[in-house]
Amino acid sequence: MTPKLLIVEDDASTQEAWRVIFSRRGWEVAVASTVSEGLALLDPPPDYLILDLKLPDGDGEAILRKVRDAKLKTRVAVTTGAVDPTKLSELGDLEPEALFVKPADISDLWREGLLARLGQE
Repeated sequence: MTPKLLIVEDDASTQEAWRVIFSRRGWEVAVASTVSEGLALLDPPPDYLILDLKLPDGDGEAILRKVRDAKLKTRVAVTTGAVDPTKLSELGDLEPEALFVKPADISDLWREGLLARLGQE
């Protein structure tokens, strides 16, 4: 079964890097640049989600909240530039499988076991 990944990221170069990495591994990849696009791509739910929090039309937390409230089996890795402890604590209450603070080097994330944290490997 081909894993399905949704990438919600407004930075085009980061979005493309993730898309290339995962599609070359045989994953089915969908991309979104906004909260509204990301919410629309949750049906059908992807197996995995790489989610940026700061998006042009709002906070990506809305997508994570939808995943949790709808009890989707989607495993979520959040990437954020937010360093506010209160914000990160609130985010932790939604239990993302992984949380990475930006700026982050994609190759470092790969080496740190992004797939393992999402439960793929």
